[in-house]
Amino acid sequence: MIFACKQPWEKVKKWGMKPLYLLPALALAFSATANELAPAIPYGPVEYTDVTYAPTTYEDPYAAPTAMQAPATAPSSQQRGYVNLNLYTTKYQVRGMGVTDGFSNYGYSTVSGSYTFANRNLFYMGIQHRISGEYGIIWDASSKLGDTPLANVSYALGKEVFPNLLIEAGYTFRHGGLEGYMAKHHDGTSHRGTQEFNLTASYNDNQRGFFGHATWGLSFYGLTGNYFDVEGGYRFTDALMFHNIGADVELSAGIAPSLGYWGGDVDGVDAYRVKVGVLPYSLNGRFGRDARFYVKPWAQVSWSGNSCRKIDRHTGYGPIDHFQVIFGLDMGYKF
Repeated sequence: MIFACKQPWEKVKKWGMKPLYLLPALALAFSATANELAPAIPYGPVEYTDVTYAPTTYEDPYAAPTAMQAPATAPSSQQRGYVNLNLYTTKYQVRGMGVTDGFSNYGYSTVSGSYTFANRNLFYMGIQHRISGEYGIIWDASSKLGDTPLANVSYALGKEVFPNLLIEAGYTFRHGGLEGYMAKHHDGTSHRGTQEFNLTASYNDNQRGFFGHATWGLSFYGLTGNYFDVEGGYRFTDALMFHNIGADVELSAGIAPSLGYWGGDVDGVDAYRVKVGVLPYSLNGRFGRDARFYVKPWAQVSWSGNSCRKIDRHTGYGPIDHFQVIFGLDMGYKF
């Protein structure tokens, strides 16, 4: 009996005890890999925290920030409006069509503005409404256009049909300028006022740099006819760099036809134009680009189209200049 009981115990000592020695080793291996396992999935309601877009801070306060470090600003589509001051333009023009010295000898200046109302969902169709206006003075009181200020006011309904593409339909009242002069002296109205309906498609892609507009106007009082204005351009970003000051360059070209707008027999192209503008900006976002404040010097070359001779024949003298090079300086504030 002793031998019968001893044989199983010897087998346990020989074979059964080895797994017991493996347990501490497995425990050590499991603890070593515990930190590499995926964390437990949280449960309960998800909590969201506010995200701020504060300007980037720099470790070295004396180091100039790079272009990639410029703080992000709100998209231009979120802005309510702007005020633009054209400090001076060397010649007075209408959609690129310049007038002779007898009508404007010393250039002109204007102040314009636009405001988009807070409700941008009229009729529950995502339609916004906007009011805009302009007031200007021609710096030559002795000229045919200098005795009356230029003024216009517009109201328009608009909708962004595609990203960066805005369609607007509106009404405009104009007083003074070449339109007012032609309305009073050649179309038989009692004052220098015109009224019109207009339809505009405008495009502005700040990321890719493309911009432009196409406008159709139908004048029904003062002047009676149609006019068109089409322009397209491209913005070359970071074209000029100097320390933490840079500049974008905008290059555009436009054409302005009309049908009976300046007279019953005046049909054709009023003017062609090419324009270049420089938009300086600071990398700290204080002015230029999408900043609130901007300064923009520009130059434009324009040629009159085949409407020029027809307007001369309609008026009996030559009010339109065939070729002009003009310079201007704008500054403004966006809000």
